[in-house]
Amino acid sequence: MTNKTSQQPIFSHVKVYYEVAKDSYDSMIYHLESNRRPKIDGGVGWTIKFDPERKSFKKALITIVFTGVFLEALLHLLIVKHKGIKVFKEIDKKKNYEGKLELLGCEDPEILGLCKNLREARREIVHEKAHLDDEFFRDAQDEAKKAIILVNKLITFFSLNFDK
Repeated sequence: MTNKTSQQPIFSHVKVYYEVAKDSYDSMIYHLESNRRPKIDGGVGWTIKFDPERKSFKKALITIVFTGVFLEALLHLLIVKHKGIKVFKEIDKKKNYEGKLELLGCEDPEILGLCKNLREARREIVHEKAHLDDEFFRDAQDEAKKAIILVNKLITFFSLNFDK
């Protein structure tokens, strides 16, 4: 079965979204590491210098949000390519990231778990509610790290190459 869409050139910013997420993550790591020093007294651990501009935190937020943008674009491209535009339109609003990945044959529990985590973290950022949950508070830098792990796993799973 030939998909007409796959025969036409497809214009997408998916690579740019990937680069924004990756560059933001690299910058987050740089800011994290530039603000920590070994303890002066020789003790175990680090002394973290306060950053009033919250550079690392901001880069973590960008990483998380643009990983979500990347994932949305990637899933759209892959579903249209492998299942057709009609299927994509039918499932777009009905399935979450995990459901769309399963439609593409991804049943890896680690990838699906990271997707669920990204979906929830991204939603908390983009649709912030002005209250704190005493039970759970996400660390933006940890969530950004999980997001980049997810990106790398998806690139491997789907044999993608963004270096070109």
